[in-house]
Order: sequence, then C-alpha cells, then structure tokens
Amino acid sequence: MQNNPLPVLLSILITTVLLLPVPQPADAAAGNKKEAKGPLKVFILAGQSNMDGQAHIRTIDFLGEDPDPARANLLKTFKPDGKNLVSRSDVWVASGGVYDKLQTGFGGRRNYNNLGSNIGPEYAFGYYMGEMLEEQVLLIKYAPGGQSLYVNFRPPGAGKTGIEKLDNQVLTKESAEKWNDGRVEPVVGLQYRKMIRYVHKTLANLKNHYPAYDEKSGYEISGFVWFQGYNDMFDVTGRQQYGANLVHLIKDIRKEFKAPEMKAVVGVMGVNGPHNEHNPKQREVRNGQRFINTVAEFKGNAKAIETAPLLDSRVVALTAGGWLPEYDRDFKKNPITEDERAMLSRAMSNKGFHYSGEGRFFILVGQAFAKTMKELMHDN
Repeated sequence: MQNNPLPVLLSILITTVLLLPVPQPADAAAGNKKEAKGPLKVFILAGQSNMDGQAHIRTIDFLGEDPDPARANLLKTFKPDGKNLVSRSDVWVASGGVYDKLQTGFGGRRNYNNLGSNIGPEYAFGYYMGEMLEEQVLLIKYAPGGQSLYVNFRPPGAGKTGIEKLDNQVLTKESAEKWNDGRVEPVVGLQYRKMIRYVHKTLANLKNHYPAYDEKSGYEISGFVWFQGYNDMFDVTGRQQYGANLVHLIKDIRKEFKAPEMKAVVGVMGVNGPHNEHNPKQREVRNGQRFINTVAEFKGNAKAIETAPLLDSRVVALTAGGWLPEYDRDFKKNPITEDERAMLSRAMSNKGFHYSGEGRFFILVGQAFAKTMKELMHDN
C-alpha cells in the first residue's frame, strides 16, 4: 500500500479554516417548556477528548450534504432558518466552569470557564432528550483529554492495577496545586474521583446555577453516557481488562449516586471507521466496550452502540486511504482532487483520532445516544 500524504495536507487545511471567521450560534430556542413536569432528569456524560468534542461548529453544515436524505434533512432541525443554530432553555449543561442552557460551544476549548466554538455529543444528545422528555434536563459533562479507563478513570470496584509502582504513584504537590485543587492523591482512579466530585458539586448548587430548577420536584440521576477508549489502546492490560473495568464503572456510579435504575449508554470507539478493526489494539478496546451487551444484569438498562458507521464514508476513504485495504489509493498516481479537498475543508476541523472534528458525526452520534437512552428508559 502507498503512503498517505493526507495528514500533512489536512494539518495545513485545518489551520487555514480555523482562521476563518467563526459563525456565532444564536439563541434560536426550540421547543422550550416553561414549567417543570417532575424531577429534573440528570444525565452524566463522561469520557475523554471525543466526549469533550473537537468539532468546530462550522462543520455542522456538512450534515446537509449527507447522501442519505433523512440525515441531510437533520440540518434543518439544528438550523431551522438556515443561519442560526438552535439552543434550548429547558435543557441545561454543566461543563467545566460553565453552567448554562444547551447551545453550541460546550465542546473542547482553551478556557473551560467560557463557551468555545466546538461541539461534542452533548449538543444533539441534549436537544433530542429535551424533545423526548417532559421534564427539565441537565447534562453534566466531565471529559478531560488523554485519559484511560484502566488507570485514570479506574473505578473503585476494579481494585488496584496490581502494578505496585503505578498503584503507589501520587500527584506531585505542584501538579496537585495546578490541576487538582491542591489535593495530593493517587494517580490511579483520579479522574473517576474528580468526575464524582464534579457531579456532586453541581448537584449541590443546582438552584444557584439554574434559577428555574424546581427544588420541590428535585432531581434523579437518569442516565450515564460513556464515550472513550483511545488511550486504553496503548496498554495491553488496559485493552484486555476494558470490559471488566467498564462493568465496574457503571455499577460504581450507580452505587455512588444511589441510582440503581440509572441507564447507561456506551459509544463503541469508531475512530477511522468500521474497517479500522484491522488494528488489533482498536479491535480489543471495541470488543471490551461491546462486552456490556453480554452482561445479564445489564439487559434492558445498559447498551453499547456502534459509532464507526456514523462517520462519513467519503471522508474516511480519503483520510484512511493508503493504509486501510478497503480504502487503498495511490495518492501519487491518483492525487486528491480540488473537489475532494474542498469537501474535506467543509467536513473536517481536526485529526482522525478526533473523528476528524466532523460536526456531522457529532450530531449523528449525539442523536444515536439519545435514541438508545430513551429506549432503555422506556423498557422499564
């Protein structure tokens, strides 16, 4: 197979397009409810950089170019007037230091005390949960980049790693001051504990953050969405233990928040599309995520769904061309055309391991998470 020169081209392309003016999302609120109908429905969204979301909002428009008319028509849902992206005042989001209504900008950003210009799965997930539920909705998102389930998000139920040096590692005082509110604590499980603290802190201050919150109706932890996996590929034990650790993660969160009925949706890692399971490391992680579908006690209350098929096949064929057999292409003899380059500029805003920063993908994956969550909620 031929070498793929596309990464260099894409780096230049992404840098160029990010210098373009940023379209600002407008407050085109859709389908908002004025009164609470019952307990606030709380959903915890967790993972690493792809749950955080690295898709620039300009790439949402590429959804309208989808070959599937039903998918292409979804752009009208999020841009009903063709200009402004919708928001919802009946769906709230907590992410970093921002506590606000659902809108674009809750994705990856330099300053987590402000909104940015990216989206993750939360945007479409929140929109559709708002459509599906009569109650007010709160999404609590905790998704630091570059974290593994095996070490960083390791839940208490999984116990120690068994690697003494790793199990005994603690944050330095300097790191603790900079990243952990001064807490010097073990590295193993750190992000799990920080996630739990962030959720508790958010729930303890709901009325301050969201004045429309109905304290009499209260809240309930209704669901958990997990979208992660990339960092676990690079540790053989992490790959092998992924399924067992994921089971512990779901069970421990239910226990922590006294929410035995909490539904769980897991996005099976889909980086570089369906055919990237030629990579045995990615295949092992994907199978670990699929493992929860075989756990008897999770039947009807937890489900892993595929995300790889939601990537645009045209984009994958170009970005993976030259090293995945299904997309083999000699770029020297058959270089990228001007039309293809233009398409990539509309579709992409980041690298392949960030699902190419494809807004179209993050709308579709958020919709899929919401659909699965609602199915699980209706099963009981």
